Amino acid sequence: MPSRLFTPIRFREVEMTNRIFVSPMCQYSALNGNASRWHDVHLGNLALSGAGMLCLEATAVEAIGRITPGCLGLYSDENEAALKQVVETVRGISSTRLALQLGHAGR
Repeated sequence: MPSRLFTPIRFREVEMTNRIFVSPMCQYSALNGNASRWHDVHLGNLALSGAGMLCLEATAVEAIGRITPGCLGLYSDENEAALKQVVETVRGISSTRLALQLGHAGR
């Protein structure tokens, strides 16, 4: 039986071109929770790998919930705008689906 790893898969309305998933990797490279050009390059490179889905690193829902000061955040308008830039970069070069790992460290 041939491997199904490289065959498409659908989850409701979301179709992936294959079953390869790039797990989230904490990079601790955000500035005040904001994604940077570094994220554009790093995630853009991973998106070009051909994986069906790419998951962005742990992203805190409030500043106090970050694991380190270098963690991504999604708790301010600046954070949202910075992540929007990363999403636009990745979508501009790849059809890889994107996911985001929400996180909160501590209480």
